[in-house]
Amino acid sequence: MTVPATHRVARVAVVIVFIVAAFAIDQLTKAWAMSFLGDGRVVELGLGARLELVFNPGIAFGLGANLGAPLVVALIAVAGALVAWTILRAVTGTGKLTGTLFLAIAAGGAIGNIWDRISRAADGPLSGEVVDFIAVDWFAIFNVADIFTTCGIAAWALTLLLHRPHPEPATTDPADRREPEENLS
Repeated sequence: MTVPATHRVARVAVVIVFIVAAFAIDQLTKAWAMSFLGDGRVVELGLGARLELVFNPGIAFGLGANLGAPLVVALIAVAGALVAWTILRAVTGTGKLTGTLFLAIAAGGAIGNIWDRISRAADGPLSGEVVDFIAVDWFAIFNVADIFTTCGIAAWALTLLLHRPHPEPATTDPADRREPEENLS
């Protein structure tokens, strides 16, 4: 089934808006965290959660902190592939729009963290650290981009599970549902 050009343009526009919105929300929350928590302030939220400014040179849980630029190049490649795949889904009409929008949110979050690594690079190209500020004692310290990326991918996977196409019955012709004839031989 071919998607009309006007639908393709509209789908791509909506996907781009979601990517840009996720990126913008992430960057605004990081700017807020740096201005509000930059003096070392820690805000206790209760139940082991707090707001605390941390600069993370690695990925999840600080892993890969010593990899530097090669890590960032790999992350750029992964995020670029995610953006390309999301836009391709929008152009071709592949999958449900809901799933594509969840991927767009994930892509916007990924771009937000990559932007930190590029824009905060004080020790050479691609050496920047990601701004994290949401701390949960029993889990990790993370940011809104991490929430968007993790929840976007998880929600996309959930849409795949919930919207699986149901197999069509082998036949709908009542004549084909006859009882098999007895073998008289």
